[in-house]
Amino acid sequence: MTLLEWQDQFATENACQEYLFQQRWPTGFVCPQCQGKTFWTIQRSGRTAPLYECQACGHQASVTAGTVFHRTKVSLRVWFMAIFLIAVDKGGKSAMALSRELGLRYDTAWLLHHKIQQAMKDRNARYQLGGLVELDDAYFGGVSHGAGKRGRGTDQDPVVVGVSLNSQGHPRHIFLDAVPDLKKDTVLDVLERRVEHQGVWRSDGAPVYAAGAHAHEADHEVTLSDDPEAPVVFHWVNTVISLAKTFIDGTYHGRGRARRQLYLEEFVYRFNRRHMKTGIASRLLIACVESAAHPYGT
Repeated sequence: MTLLEWQDQFATENACQEYLFQQRWPTGFVCPQCQGKTFWTIQRSGRTAPLYECQACGHQASVTAGTVFHRTKVSLRVWFMAIFLIAVDKGGKSAMALSRELGLRYDTAWLLHHKIQQAMKDRNARYQLGGLVELDDAYFGGVSHGAGKRGRGTDQDPVVVGVSLNSQGHPRHIFLDAVPDLKKDTVLDVLERRVEHQGVWRSDGAPVYAAGAHAHEADHEVTLSDDPEAPVVFHWVNTVISLAKTFIDGTYHGRGRARRQLYLEEFVYRFNRRHMKTGIASRLLIACVESAAHPYGT
């Protein structure tokens, strides 16, 4: 979908509300309290979405309740446009850029950006890597140069990285998980959440990956870091690390340690859907509808 098509589809606040209604109740209204199917519509002033009051029990529901749009005072048209801009820009769209392009105060743009990233994070958490998986870790922080493998600095944090490969050796999906340290229990927790059991793992032989492969009943292929073949074997995991660092440096200027995981989640979400082109915007909109409400109400 092009920008003009997106604007045409969501040209009015009513069009946005109707879209959310269809997403929430695709076969017609169903009361979340009593499952009743008849309702009255209660219009509210301003940009606030209407309420739908169940005729059977009086429970009131909204199309924005329980989504990232929960209790928002910002126009849904603005929300939908922010979602499109963030989704389709390969380099990402900072809150400052959203502020300029949508005519928002910076703090409002920041909150929208934050919640959309949270929706990306929620959707990423649904999936695990399977099959052939390259695993490694790197340090992120400050302005980086190149892959920055195992670099250390006062503002750097370790990140566990995984890349699943298809039968042609090309990347399918990835994860990047910022962790407080690379101790065994910390990394094993990441691997349990991010990688399916069994399959084939490739690593540099670090004991934690050997332990993880054993726990996951996965075959473990080891290529030591100083092996001449290592750059070829770990081509894609090193490429992903380099691309992620370039993304964070370019869009967020390497800042924001407290939000580093959200920046990584944004990069992962877009990378894993890189073949969708502008269709990624529709997928992100659905993710925002299905994501739970997050703090920092707008």
